[in-house]
Amino acid sequence: MSYASQFIIARPSLQDPNFQQTVILLLQHDPSGAFGLVVNRPLPPQAWTLPFPLYLGGPCKSEGLLMLHGHQEWMDLQSQKEKQIVPGIFIGDEECVKQATQQHAEETTGRFLMMTGYAGWGPGQLESEISQGAWALVKATSENLFEINAEDKWASLLPSIIPQPSDN
Repeated sequence: MSYASQFIIARPSLQDPNFQQTVILLLQHDPSGAFGLVVNRPLPPQAWTLPFPLYLGGPCKSEGLLMLHGHQEWMDLQSQKEKQIVPGIFIGDEECVKQATQQHAEETTGRFLMMTGYAGWGPGQLESEISQGAWALVKATSENLFEINAEDKWASLLPSIIPQPSDN
C-alpha cells in the first residue's frame, strides 16, 4: 500500500529534532523508499532570498527549490515538471519557482510554499517507523496545507490522530 499523497504527522512521542512536531506531505512512497516535504517549518526571514517565505522541506539537501501551490492556472499542462499531488495541491521544480517568482512576485502570501531540502526514507524504513508508532497518516487536503498557519499546523492536525475522551 502506498502512502503517497498523504500527510504523515509526527506523534508526540517522536523526539528526533529533525522531525519533532512535523507535518510531512508524502510525494512518493514505493518499494524503493519514500520522499516528502515538511510543510510546517518556515525558515527565518533572513534566510530568504525570495520575496516570500522559504520553508525547510526536510533535513536532506536538495539541489534546488521545490514549490507546492494551489494555483491550477499556474500549471504548464505540457510540462512533465509539474503535477497534481491531490486535488488543489500541485508541485513544481526550480523552473516553476522562477516562473512564479517573475509572474507572481506581488503575491507574497497565498496558496504556495517554496521549499528547500526534503525528507527521505530507504526501503521499508517509513513502514517500520509507522508500525512503531512514530507517525500517523492523515488525508492531505489543500485546506490543511494552505489555510492553516505553518506554526499551528501540527497542533491543528494532531487531534485527528489522538483519540479524544468520550463525553459519556
